[in-house]
Amino acid sequence: MENRTLLVSYTDRGKAKMGEIRSLLESEGRTVLALERPRGGAFLQEHWQQVREIVFIGAAGIAVRLIAPYIRDKFTDPAVLVLDEGGRFVIPLLSGHVGGANDLARFLARTTGAEAVITTATDVNGRFAVDVFAKKCGLVLTDRTKAKDISARILKGEKVGFYSEFPVLGRVPEELTLVDSRQKLGRFSAAIAVEERAGGEAGDHILSLLPINLTAGMGCKKGVPRQELEGLLLRGLEAVGCRPGQVRRLASIDRKAQEPGLAQLAEKWQIPFETWTAGQLEKVTAVTGESPFVESTVGVGNVCERAAILGSGGGRLVLEKTAERGITLALAAEDWSVDFDKTVCDRPGAGKL
Repeated sequence: MENRTLLVSYTDRGKAKMGEIRSLLESEGRTVLALERPRGGAFLQEHWQQVREIVFIGAAGIAVRLIAPYIRDKFTDPAVLVLDEGGRFVIPLLSGHVGGANDLARFLARTTGAEAVITTATDVNGRFAVDVFAKKCGLVLTDRTKAKDISARILKGEKVGFYSEFPVLGRVPEELTLVDSRQKLGRFSAAIAVEERAGGEAGDHILSLLPINLTAGMGCKKGVPRQELEGLLLRGLEAVGCRPGQVRRLASIDRKAQEPGLAQLAEKWQIPFETWTAGQLEKVTAVTGESPFVESTVGVGNVCERAAILGSGGGRLVLEKTAERGITLALAAEDWSVDFDKTVCDRPGAGKL
């Protein structure tokens, strides 16, 4: 999904404020849509799943009534905020953490002089929020129920175990106890494991968080349908214990830049599709094998592994070349780490948002 924001206003004063907000957001790289005095809430049906954020400039009551029929899930609903037309208060109404409404409210407060009215419990109490951590650190949240339980325990003052397969940078929040092995998470009633593949001895108390750091390198014959490409990709991920949400980009050779199936797959998964020339690909030497036929056809004998490695910034293969019905696939993981100082929370001395 594009980084798009919908602004809605209902009065002349609100329209003026909307123009100010639009300029601020566009300067941050957002694509902004602006609606003035829309009638009813039918416009939301069109935009609800097409934008990341909706900002109403006006009364909170109007916004609440209009969005009510469309609210489904905080993990899929857009961020919804209200800014009064005088610019005094900005209030996140929906998807404060996962959707980023709280962050946008803070941004608007900093840039306009408004006061951000944040009501989510972990923010009010200055506590670590696992859903915010997952989003900002680029992690797949594998179990919503466990995440909710962890937040509840933290609010009660309980310590939560924390283990990471990856390097941990910065100061660990006081609500977490860092351990050096996954087995030691058994000491805690609730725990978090940051790991490449879910499937360890988890138990009901461990929340597995998976990095979004995979590049899927793919090659195919001309005209292979998106469904067949997607099927192989899903099977490949399952074979190595990874989740679809961990795929950060799709990569191939430049001759496939206009291949409909690959382009459609990237669009459906909402990931970028990057391509490389044969000359760029051949510089990657750490591949498991070469195909003379493919080399004679496109100029390089192993497209998928090379594309995956290049797309991941020189990462390591987690799935070697696999071929099926005219499709090749490889998966590579880029280097990754947990950096608490950059990603965790919004209280003094405990990191930044």
